[in-house]
Amino acid sequence: MKKTADPSEPLRVAVDRLRPGMYVHLELKWLDHPFSFNSFKIRDQKQLDTLLSLGLRDVIYVPEKSDVAPLPPKESPVPMAESSPMLEVDQLALADKKRRIARVSKEREAIQRCEKKFVGVISSVKNLMRNLMARPEESIQAADVLIKEMVESLLADRNIAVHLMNDKIAGEDVYYHSLNVAVLAMMLGREAGLPPEEVSLLGMGALFHDVGKSRIPDKVLLKTEPLNHAERALYRLHCHMGEEIAKQLGLAPRAIDIIVQHHETMNGKGYPQGLQGGKISRLARIVAIVNAYDNYCNRTNPNDSLTPHEALALMYSRERELYDSKLLKLFIKCMGVYPPGSIVQLSNEAVGMVVSINAKQALSPSVLIYDPTVPKEEAIIYDLTEDPDITIVESIRPNLLLREIYDYLSPRKRMTYYFDERTDGAKANR
Repeated sequence: MKKTADPSEPLRVAVDRLRPGMYVHLELKWLDHPFSFNSFKIRDQKQLDTLLSLGLRDVIYVPEKSDVAPLPPKESPVPMAESSPMLEVDQLALADKKRRIARVSKEREAIQRCEKKFVGVISSVKNLMRNLMARPEESIQAADVLIKEMVESLLADRNIAVHLMNDKIAGEDVYYHSLNVAVLAMMLGREAGLPPEEVSLLGMGALFHDVGKSRIPDKVLLKTEPLNHAERALYRLHCHMGEEIAKQLGLAPRAIDIIVQHHETMNGKGYPQGLQGGKISRLARIVAIVNAYDNYCNRTNPNDSLTPHEALALMYSRERELYDSKLLKLFIKCMGVYPPGSIVQLSNEAVGMVVSINAKQALSPSVLIYDPTVPKEEAIIYDLTEDPDITIVESIRPNLLLREIYDYLSPRKRMTYYFDERTDGAKANR
């Protein structure tokens, strides 16, 4: 009786039956071959020659992902050697892969450096905010120095990378929201071509945009259920309360405009004044976009938060009339359709988490890849600009991930960003 194949077993095919168009999986460690991924579709004869040079007897074949079937079995297959030397060109490819691994190490170092810098910045923000009313002049001076340093870093290098910060570093209080909005607003202002002095004003206004909330009771600010009419009216007073505080602190008029107007909308249905279109300060229009984005991604109840991809999709598809359309499109261009923190599936069906973006090439971010053959602490960070054949095809909600993938990628419950300035001319998202 003919033995039937076990459907639970992977389908193996001898290497002499391979041809371009077949989707295969290599049962090798990632460092033991020159390909970008362990699973891929054989693109051309050159890739096939590289694969054959690895000395494998067979590989796993995935019919449903393949364009073609294997070649017919040979009557007298030539026995494969235990190993065969890779072609010279393949040795070069493997050397290039090792250089890529070195870049991954540098990327990880850049993120760690960025997180260390973020810790220092958020500590400064906390201190100046806590001392704001007790020592106003000192606090505003500290904020001015901080913002100018950030502007200098942003404008010194045109190839800045925005990194996703670790949950253990980011917190849930207003300081993180304020810094997040300031960082993203200044990035957007830079991409909009604002001169340094305007980016500084933008940063100051963004950092203090919610200062009026210090006069709103926590029971309103931290309420996870929808606010009732009275609570909503009280909450909306934070814009005018912020204006009063800002004037006492001596902030510049254009920074105060941001504090008052960051909840105004282009269609005139915002608050507190119901301003419309061009009557809203351009700097306030920038902060309105990034403030809404951060609020969607970081709700008071984390279970209600949207993914970064969902937040941008909602703002563009259903709320476009609320925002300056040119600035919103530019923000999406800067952040990419899949901003840092997005869990994504790639065109080769690999799953990963976007960890950083380059505002100039935001559609090709750096993605931390789930690969059970690679230890979590050494996870591959793949720069999509290196392989135009690999693209992001969709966003995945973290709660839909298999437990082992969720644990490996560790999706962030809070989306917090900071930037890494590069002055050596290297590509910022490598």
